Amino acid sequence: MKLASKLFITILGTALFTSCQKGLVYDEVPADVYEDVSLSTNLCKVETREIFTHKVYQVNYKQWVDNMLLVSNIGLDYRSNTEYINNTGSDVTILGEVIKPGEKIMVQNKLTTEDEASAPDGKLYVINVFATARATYKTPNKGHVFVESEFQGEDIKFSTPGDNEGQYQEASIPVDPTKLSVALLLNNSKACEVERVGDAPELGKPGDFSKPQRYMVVNITRRPEGEPARRLYEVRVQLLK
Repeated sequence: MKLASKLFITILGTALFTSCQKGLVYDEVPADVYEDVSLSTNLCKVETREIFTHKVYQVNYKQWVDNMLLVSNIGLDYRSNTEYINNTGSDVTILGEVIKPGEKIMVQNKLTTEDEASAPDGKLYVINVFATARATYKTPNKGHVFVESEFQGEDIKFSTPGDNEGQYQEASIPVDPTKLSVALLLNNSKACEVERVGDAPELGKPGDFSKPQRYMVVNITRRPEGEPARRLYEVRVQLLK
């Protein structure tokens, strides 16, 4: 008897839920929203993270910070048109153009397309993103300083001296392209989600961008009919020295 009652309640609940669903009226989503799988003008963000273990000193408390995590936005300069001077001593190729030593060129992140039969619209959207080959880390304030003597044998360049000799507020470190934190900047982050393709690293966390990585942007808003809008992107990061 109890089993029959439970079965009746389940059937009744399902019927009522289905009936309620049929009566729902959804607001129409504009086509420019449910078809949008584009990126903002800044395209993406590239950062590095570094944990400094026993290398930052708290001046006011006269003690070491065991571990300090700092972030450097190494791609910020190239979101807008920025002058790059080739001081490497050898040729540098940027978007197919060869830059001789000593030459200057204006550089900016750029979105290009290539034919790709397997892509949703037959196109691969390439995010050509540039970043500095050295990351500059800054301490939170004057009360925290990098101590030069704690960086023995490391390729570090210090700036913004503190009150005492050998203490600085800024440190520049070579960037490891296998530990970059990259994020796609969607034009409408509420309407879309990003899916990794293959073994691409998770966005927003340190990952290997020494090689191109692909991501699929999918529009998840309600549409009248058909498949959701999708676009295949490939991130190509070039570190400039």
